Order: sequence, then C-alpha cells, then structure tokens
Amino acid sequence: MKKVTSPMIRRTSASSCAFKLATASWSALALQRFSGVRRPTKSSRGLEHSKTLSRLFGLCVLICSPLVSNSYSQAIFPSPVLTSLSPLGGKPGTSVELTLRGTDLDGPKAVLIGDRAVPITAVTKAALVLPADMPDGLHDLRFVGRYGVSNPRVFQVSKHASVESPGTNAKPDKAHAVKVGDAIQGAFKATTPQWFSFEAKKGQTITASYDGQRFDTRTELLGAITDTQGRELARMKAGVLTFTAPADGSYRLRLHELMHRTGDDYAFRVVLGVSVPPVGKTSPIGPISIGGTVKGSFAGIHSFDLPFKAGQRFVIQVLSHQLGHATDPHLVIENLKADGSTTAQAEVADAPVITPAPGLKLENRDPVYAYEAKADGTFRITLNDNFATTLPFELRISEKAENRLIALYSSLPKAANAKNAEIGYANVLRGGIHALEVVAMNRNSLSEAIELKAEKLPAGLTSLGGFIGKGQSLGYIAFQAAADAPTGASVVSSVPESACVSFAVADAARDNVLIRRSGPPAFGVSSLSTPALIVTEKTDLLEVPRDGKLDIALKVTRHAEFSDAIKLKALGLIDAAKAPEADIPAKAVAGKFTLDVKTLKLAPGEYGFILQGPAKMKVRRNLEELAEAEKKAQEAAEALTKAKADPSPKAAELVKTAEKAKTEADKAVKDQTTKAAPKDATFIVWSNPIRVRVVAKK
Repeated sequence: MKKVTSPMIRRTSASSCAFKLATASWSALALQRFSGVRRPTKSSRGLEHSKTLSRLFGLCVLICSPLVSNSYSQAIFPSPVLTSLSPLGGKPGTSVELTLRGTDLDGPKAVLIGDRAVPITAVTKAALVLPADMPDGLHDLRFVGRYGVSNPRVFQVSKHASVESPGTNAKPDKAHAVKVGDAIQGAFKATTPQWFSFEAKKGQTITASYDGQRFDTRTELLGAITDTQGRELARMKAGVLTFTAPADGSYRLRLHELMHRTGDDYAFRVVLGVSVPPVGKTSPIGPISIGGTVKGSFAGIHSFDLPFKAGQRFVIQVLSHQLGHATDPHLVIENLKADGSTTAQAEVADAPVITPAPGLKLENRDPVYAYEAKADGTFRITLNDNFATTLPFELRISEKAENRLIALYSSLPKAANAKNAEIGYANVLRGGIHALEVVAMNRNSLSEAIELKAEKLPAGLTSLGGFIGKGQSLGYIAFQAAADAPTGASVVSSVPESACVSFAVADAARDNVLIRRSGPPAFGVSSLSTPALIVTEKTDLLEVPRDGKLDIALKVTRHAEFSDAIKLKALGLIDAAKAPEADIPAKAVAGKFTLDVKTLKLAPGEYGFILQGPAKMKVRRNLEELAEAEKKAQEAAEALTKAKADPSPKAAELVKTAEKAKTEADKAVKDQTTKAAPKDATFIVWSNPIRVRVVAKK
C-alpha cells in the first residue's frame, strides 16, 4: 500500500488552553464513565459539553505528542483503496465531474453506487452520470478497476441543487451566493473560513447540519450566521445550526474547520434547508404486545406493559445506538403484579459481548433480553437514555431473535504489539479463496445457527458459504475465483451491513480509529493470481469428541513462483492471538491441521472456522501499460523504417518526426518496464470454510 501522509495539525495557543480545560475535566468524566456507575446527565446540553471536552482532550493528546503520519507504508499486494472523493454528492439525472483519490486505482472500469455500476474511464474529472431514478440518500460509492473493488466512501444523492464552493470566498465581502435549499459542498484547501450569502424571509427557520463521520471525512465543521453588518445571529452546535430570520434580507453563512486543517480529507457538504418539525412522541406508560414495535424519542423515562402467556419465547430489543445515534439506552424489566406492585426481573445496560473478538471493535450500546415464559404474566418495561438525549429509539418485541449481520473487510495479520489500523479490502485473487469476517450482533439464548450464503455472483466467482453456530457471534463467508475469472465487483446482498476503517492509522494510541459503517459489502475479483490455493480434502461436516483431536488434511496448489512455507491460523473458534496453527513446509503440496478440542475447551455443538495466513510473492504491476507502450514502440519503429524508405522530398522531415516519436516511445517502454519490475508483496491466503460438530462422546 502506498504511503499517504495526512496534513499536519497546527500548534496554536488556543490548543494549549483547550488542553488545560480538557485535562481538568477529563478525570471526572473518566471516573463517571468507567467506574461502573451509570449517572445520566441532566440534559442533552450536558452531554454535548462532555462530548466536546472528550474531543478536545483527544485532539490535545495529538497536538502534545510527537507528530507522526497517521498512515503507513506496507508492501501489501495491489488492492484499490479510496481515501477521498469530490464532490460529495449530486442530483439524480445529472452528470458529475468526479475525482477519486487513493492508491491502486488502476484500470478504472466503473464505480458502484449502492448496487448500481456506473461506467467511468478515468479517476480524475471522470464524467459520472447519475441515473435519474437514483433514490435520495447517502450511498456507498466504490471504485472498480484492475485489482478489484475499493472500500466505500459516502456519496449523497439528493434533489437539492449542488453548489461548489470556489475556495476564494475567504472574506465576508467575497461571500459566494447560494439559495435556501442548496447543497453547499467543497473542501478546505486553506486555513481561512469560507463565506456564503443567502436571502431569507422574516420568520423563516433555516437549518444546516453536518457530521464528518457520516460523510467519511475528517472535517470537524463549525459554522455561524451573521447579518450584513457582521453581527452573529446563530452558531452551529454539535454539527447542527438552526436560525430564524428576524427580517427579510440578506444573511451570511460562515464555515470553517475546527482546527484549521486543510487538504482533500477535509471536505464538507451542507444542505441549507428549511426546518421540519420534530416527530415521534411516546406516552409515559403504554401497552405493547409480542411482535410489536414502538418508535419514539428519548425524553425522560418511558414505560410499557407487555403481557405474555406460558410457553411464549420472545426477545426484547432496543435500537438506537445501532441506528447511528449518540445514545446509551438503559432497559429495566420488572414483573407487574395484579396489585400494581413490581418485582425485579432483569436490568440490561449493555449489548452482549462478542467472543471471539472480531477484527474491528464494533461499538454497540443497545440492550437485548431473551425470555421463555414458564407461566402467564406481564412485564413492566422501563426505558431511558443514560446520556439524557432526545434522540430516536425503537423498542422491538420479537418472537424470534433478529440477526444483524455485519461484514468486516480483511487486512494483513498484525504483529503482537502492532497499533496500526488498516482500511482493509475485499478482493479475491484469481485461482484463490478470500473470506469476509461476519459478525452477528445482538445474539442471545434464542439465537439459532446461521448459514452464510451469497447468490447472483458474476461469472468466475463462486460462494463457498460459511456458518455461525448457535449462540456464537462470529463466522466467515468465503469466495473462490476461477483462474480466468474476469475482474469486476458484486454487492453481497445477503449480508445487509459492512464495516471498515475509514482512514489508515499508524498508531491507534495517538490517532482515533474511525470505523466506517455502510450497507452490504462489495466483493471484487483482482487480475492478480493467488500464491496458493488451500482446500481441505473433505468438505463435509466433520465430527470430533469433546475430549479428542481431529486431523484435517489440506491440499495446496501453488503458483509457479511461490515455494515458501505457509503458517495458517484457525479463525472463528477462539481469539486470534491464541488460535491454533497449521504449518505447511516450503514447496509442500499437502499439509495437516490438528484441532485439539480438549485443549480449546469447546463445548458440544457445531462450529465454523477458516484457516488464514500471510504469503509473500513477487508481483509485476503495469503489465497492461507496458504491453501498450511496447505496441506503440513497435508502431513507431515501423513508421521510422517507412519514413527512411520514402523517396519523396519530404523524407528528411518525415524521418526527423519519426525518430522523435520512436525516442519518446522507447522512453515510455523503459519507464513502464521499470514500473513493471517484480517487487515483493504480501498476500493473504485462505482455506475453504471448515465445519465441525463437537459431541459429548463418540
């Protein structure tokens, strides 16, 4: 992966002040948050204050620490990485001049917007035609090229007219004219603010909001509205600005980046819209039934009575944090007696712990509770937000456990003390296998086993499936590419969500790791060939006693240029750091993995896992460009020969022109030959998914 260096954070006297403020308050905040005692704040204003202090503290740690690049260089095999794009949105039915930035964006074929492939022929100023029926909303945009598909970046499709900030509007008198209803977008290429002017009617309430993580940028946006005399009338708080015009006239909007950082990573898109009244009210106490859903907004404490019959099985689940809201729901369940008194049943404040731990830490503060009734009864369900917000929530009572599947992009295995974070990829090499880690959120005692499947894949790509056992939360869905599989990409619609790191980080102790949540993952096919194909001799369900061992025979098909030994680790059974391994000797075409069930202390049941490990092999890039350069050099040589044989008076001039063209063509061949020189690269090799049943005794 090529090294990408982020803009340097500026040291300012204001940062010193912020550090003192954050340090003074941080110990109290940390004690409250991590002592195990939950104390809801008194108001959403208090929440935002705490969040601001926390953010300032994190920023000050960065400022006061030695400055380091938050990206890193690693000789991973070529795989597209999309670091930023501009613009951040467009209107359906229009053409957008799109610029993509990143690494390994070779051989552009298309961009995926959601599940639609829109052709492109370049990565800079590419003409992207948005379909007229493209629905409004935030879409995942991915690059598709020679080496497969990239990670997603947010692209907003909306009916609002897009207005590009010229960047020259750095002063109030240079404000760029916009209209209420416009989507204003741009990037901070200088440390100065950007100004905009608009007209408003008296009493008109106007809003502007921005969330950098929502748009996959690093921007911490601040904004304010002033009148033409420079008096401030409204200010953006926590990314939201609300303004009611005191009179008909012209007003100005000022936008700037919190720390005055600049570069392509610091883009923005803000819709200057008309305020819409909030929706969602809930009564203090109301009935709810099994199979029902209540949608509302946190405002104090909400209570619901749930009657049930003996033998009924159901799951009580709160959704808010998982919907993208900064909330911390708290669920209390009591038994309601006929006289109105209650007795405690359960108190759930956190989501279930995921074991073994997935490759990315997926935050989830939404509680879930499963219950099988032994007798008729009624639950009194009480719900509140520990952060005391007024943000939305959903309370669901389901007869069956709902499985929320999230696919995680792959990255190279880390060293024991590594602190870096990679964006990851989801591309299979020709002739090889690649897998996506899949996390099942909100698992409970009623959760059944899950078969992982994928359908409607492109030619040359086959799904090998995957499995998550009953009560387990982690699995792998694998794909195999034919040796001649065409390059391209496809959305894996059977897994509704995915997650990956937004920006590569060299040291997670010094830089925040932002995790990008998106829709279904996209899976790509690379033009490169795999170092090795590893499959088990038997692909059916294997059985082993809980106190025994199981030897699994492996077959290895090697690339002609790969002969190294391979060390594979079993993923999906226990935490990766302690997972059992298989060693395949150099040049060997067979191997063995031993599953010691007694040592791993696996309880009876069915398990799915997969073998994974690194492999190094030389890679030649730019072969297509080299072939094209050689073709042009051959044509130039033939043109020179023809010019020398020309008997006309213009022969000397033709020879001179042909010699110049041949010199340029030969230089291009030399340059492309240098770029196509073999270089070491690290790959990940996978086995097919393996499924075993552990029995009490054989």
